[in-house]
Amino acid sequence: MRAFALLLICTSVAAPAAWAADAALPPGAAALVNGQPLSRAMLDELARARAANGAPAEMQERRRMLDDLVDMELLSQRANSSGVAARAQTRAELELAHKTLLGQRLLQQMAAEMPIAEADIQERYRTLQLDVQIDASHILVKDETTARDLIAQLDRGASFAALARKHTLDTETVPRGGALGSMSVSQLVPPFAAAAQALKPGQYTRQPVQTEFGWHVIRLTSIQTQPKPPYEKVKAEMRKQIATERLQAQVAQWRKEAKLTVLQAP
Repeated sequence: MRAFALLLICTSVAAPAAWAADAALPPGAAALVNGQPLSRAMLDELARARAANGAPAEMQERRRMLDDLVDMELLSQRANSSGVAARAQTRAELELAHKTLLGQRLLQQMAAEMPIAEADIQERYRTLQLDVQIDASHILVKDETTARDLIAQLDRGASFAALARKHTLDTETVPRGGALGSMSVSQLVPPFAAAAQALKPGQYTRQPVQTEFGWHVIRLTSIQTQPKPPYEKVKAEMRKQIATERLQAQVAQWRKEAKLTVLQAP
C-alpha cells in the first residue's frame, strides 16, 4: 500500500511513450499498454487524488499523469509475470486495500444519503457541552503521602511555585513553578479536570488527586466557560457527528447479525 501511494506522487521513471492516435484506443480508454487498456476513469481518479494531496502543479498535468499511469501498468504487468503478484503478502495487501476502499465508499454513500432531521441537529446543539478553559498549576509526586505532606506545607503558608520547583516530577513545568498554562478541560484526564473545576481561583486541592501519572496537588489560577458557537457555524459538524454515530450503530448491528467464526488469539 505504501509503495502504491509512492507511485501516485513519484516522478515518471521512463521517457514518455510513443502515443498511438486516439482512434486506435477502445472507447473510454486513455492508453493501451501491451494491449491492456487504461481507462479515462482511472486517469480522472489519479487527478483527483493528486489534487486532494496537494501535489505540485507539474505532477497534476494530464500528460504527466498519463505517463505515470503507463509506468504503473508496466510495473504491474512485470509484477504479474515475475510472480510478485502471487506472493502471499502482496495478495494480502491488495485484499486489505480493496476491502478498505469498498468500506470507505459504502460509508461515504450512506452518510450522504442519510436523512437527518433538523430537529435532531437542533437537539444536539441544545445539549452541546460548552468548552471550559482553565489556567492551573500542579505538583506531581509519586505517592499519596508526599502529596499530603505538600498540602500541609501549603496550609502553613509555603509557596506553591517553590514547592513545585523542588518536588514536582513534571520536569516540563519545573521552570514555571508547576504552571501548566491555559488549556481546555477536554485535554485533561478526567480526575484532574474534575478536581480543577471544583476549585475557585486561588484555591488548591485539599486532598491529593490520583491519575495515571501519579499524585497531584492542583492550584487553580482561573477558569472560563467559552460561549456557545453560533448554530450555523457548527451545524454541519454536528450533522456529521450524528451520521457517524448512526453508521457505527449500523455496523455494530451488522456485526451482531453476522455469522462469525474467529481466532481466539489472533
